[in-house]
Amino acid sequence: MGQRKALSIGIFDSGIGGFSILKKIHELAPELEVYYIADQGFAPYGNKSRKEVIDRCHYLCHELMKFDLDLIVVACNTATGVAIDELRNTFTIPFVGVEPFVNALSKHTWKESDRACVITTELMSRSERFQKLVNRLDPDKRLFYKVTPGLATIVEDFFINKNEEELNLKLREELSFVRESSYSHLILGCTHYPLIAKYIEATTGASVLSPCLYVANRVLSLLDLSSGENSETFQFASTAKEDVLRFVSKDFSNLP
Repeated sequence: MGQRKALSIGIFDSGIGGFSILKKIHELAPELEVYYIADQGFAPYGNKSRKEVIDRCHYLCHELMKFDLDLIVVACNTATGVAIDELRNTFTIPFVGVEPFVNALSKHTWKESDRACVITTELMSRSERFQKLVNRLDPDKRLFYKVTPGLATIVEDFFINKNEEELNLKLREELSFVRESSYSHLILGCTHYPLIAKYIEATTGASVLSPCLYVANRVLSLLDLSSGENSETFQFASTAKEDVLRFVSKDFSNLP
């Protein structure tokens, strides 16, 4: 009998935001082999046109499909909102996306005094998929909605320079509306945001909610975890310096 192939998945995001989902996936299924693309050379997605993002997602998926993958995770709210339907129509592999956690309305226990705001990128806020999601899950508009155009870039910059003082200053400016509007909860509508969840909570005084665990569970539900071998590393590629994707082996313990 030959050795069984390790189950493998592809993940892509405009940067390191998808690590928030990858961490949850790895906690639940460390045996998965992962190929991750951080599309930092094209970031941020949130201020690009719909066509630009769709074309870019097709390119990244074609690159990932060079590997023998079992599933691809679109680990970006913006890319999911504008491109995942197109990707599913183009490729036969299963796709799992991530959307702003409007479903927190039913997943979280709320108090009468709670005021929750969904924060997203500009492009996600304008996407038809997001509008349909809001209309379906929040028809009575119990949640508030706000665009945070610079927040994903703030997160990327922080994990490059590690300057907490600078991060806190930028967060106070970007998220000043939270205290002004007395929001008790922020629903994180971009996968970058959970990576600095503790800083967001400290700056705003609001509790944060994200869908990362639910996305990870969805990924695992689509895979036969009994059929593969273990894999303790993942392959990482970034477009930060060039558009030629060179995958290098990384250790899961180095995730931010």
